Amino acid sequence: MHQTSARVALVSAGLLLSVVPAGAASAGTMDGPAGCPAGDSGQAPTLTVHTATRSVTAQEEFRVRGQAESFPAGTEVTLQQRQKKGWVSLPAKVHTRSDGTYSMRVKLGMKGHNDLRVIACAAPESDAYTLRNSAPVCATSDPVQVIVR
Repeated sequence: MHQTSARVALVSAGLLLSVVPAGAASAGTMDGPAGCPAGDSGQAPTLTVHTATRSVTAQEEFRVRGQAESFPAGTEVTLQQRQKKGWVSLPAKVHTRSDGTYSMRVKLGMKGHNDLRVIACAAPESDAYTLRNSAPVCATSDPVQVIVR
């Protein structure tokens, strides 16, 4: 894995702090990333997510990995956490590799059960007319639970 593609995310008191370039991260409550509507646009992209461990101590680093099927290489994948008002996009983002896989290093500080998922949106791969006149293709993974002790 290239060192430049890795991001370290820190979650403390329910808020995520991430080592990313300035202006590249924004948190918000939504079903999809900014500019991406939630829902199905007719295509069937899929996202998977898994972790190497199901239980960590607070601030212990672990990896969140997965696969983005039917998305172009370089698609941005955003980590989300279930909080009181629903799913919140955290400023932990990576881009998919040429084979569709992604991996990010994460540290959680909020103790208890943490539900995490990833979401991605991309323009459909087609001709220029379709790209100008089509909604982005979005997918959300099933959640994975990590227990923070």
